[in-house]
Amino acid sequence: MAVGGGSADRKAEELAALGDASAGAWAAGAEGEQRVAEALAVLPEAWTVLHDRLLSPGRSPVNLDHVVVGPGGVFLVDAKNWRGAITSWEGNLYQHTGSRDARQSVSKHHEVAKVHGMAAYMAAEAGMPVTPVICLAGRAAADFGEPQLIRGVWVIPVSALSDWLRTQPSVLERETVERRAVTLMTSFPSTTTDPYLLAAMGTAAAATKPHRERGPQSPLRPPPPRLPKRRGAFGRALRALIAVAFMVGSVALVVKVLPGFVLGGIADAASTGDGGAPSITSSASSSPAAVPRSSAKPTPAPTPKRRATATPAVAMPVSRCAGLTAAQVTKILGRTVQPVAANQGCSWGTRLDDPKTTLVSLLTKTEHRSYESKFVTSVNQRRVVFGASLDSNFQQATALWVATGQPLSVGKRLVLARMDTHVVVSTETLGTTDEKARRIALAMATAVNAAG
Repeated sequence: MAVGGGSADRKAEELAALGDASAGAWAAGAEGEQRVAEALAVLPEAWTVLHDRLLSPGRSPVNLDHVVVGPGGVFLVDAKNWRGAITSWEGNLYQHTGSRDARQSVSKHHEVAKVHGMAAYMAAEAGMPVTPVICLAGRAAADFGEPQLIRGVWVIPVSALSDWLRTQPSVLERETVERRAVTLMTSFPSTTTDPYLLAAMGTAAAATKPHRERGPQSPLRPPPPRLPKRRGAFGRALRALIAVAFMVGSVALVVKVLPGFVLGGIADAASTGDGGAPSITSSASSSPAAVPRSSAKPTPAPTPKRRATATPAVAMPVSRCAGLTAAQVTKILGRTVQPVAANQGCSWGTRLDDPKTTLVSLLTKTEHRSYESKFVTSVNQRRVVFGASLDSNFQQATALWVATGQPLSVGKRLVLARMDTHVVVSTETLGTTDEKARRIALAMATAVNAAG
């Protein structure tokens, strides 16, 4: 089994050999992972700890520092060997470095959101709930104090980690723990797994799962590796022969079918007009029929006058998704948007059917699963739940969850949710703050639950 900090330690050695200045940061990361591994080693036998696993084997080098499964559930523990003091303020995490006279404070919002996103990805891949944890492993980690839940991620000093895990409510039986441990081992293999096996796993996963377009620099789902193929002269000649045969067959088919198709289509259009543009017909242009002969001089039939008929205006249908139109979403966002194709739910962006421009996504459903903790919290606390997330392009986002029957309020307007509602606002793409994104998400959820 892999040892904590193994991949970071190897990376540090490689960079040090190349004289890269970032080798020190990787070495510090490896040291932090080793401290966390030591803290997890004291857990009872009922717990299983996996170190240094791959999040998306064969498709991404992103690794999971520690995966823990036991009676209290499944936990993703990400080690952070940050220097300086770490504090929380107004629901966010900050790192403070330097002396008192030249103190610098940096928000760790992106790191918190990243760990939250990795846990969500794990839950979707393994089919089980995963609790995200940031374990502070720096020298001043103990000064952080008691464990805190920040933007959906638990932040815990390394000295309190094992006790915190042991005191979690028991939710899994021993047999379930063992089954989930096996699933996690196979879904997220060790970083020391044979590279050819990892490449095969990535190729198999890409073939069995529907392709979902990502951003140009997605950290979680890069294109699967392609192994070089050797092609001999015989193979090239065979492919060329097949291509020529296909072209000859296509030309023969066109020559045989096209004339009859064109002439038949013209005749059908002239006689009935079905299936094509409307045609104007008169009694003089109908097919000849048997007419009784008369000795009188035939009187020419009067030519009917053609009436100019106005083409009735056709009302174009308004595109709706979840009961909302693009105009409604535009008013909420303050920016013109168009519907964007999405694998599930509804999305709107600045360019029609371009997922890379997605600004807001909406998903509604009639019920939720017991492991969907945000909806469970919404029910238990009878409120809207906000949290950090990642959008479909893996950019920073603000998310909202509200369960059926829970109150939604915008100003003096109070609406009860008619269905489980999940809204994701692409904070980074919109270039807005988390607070404004929360107001947008709340307005979207209120509008969709008030519609109809």
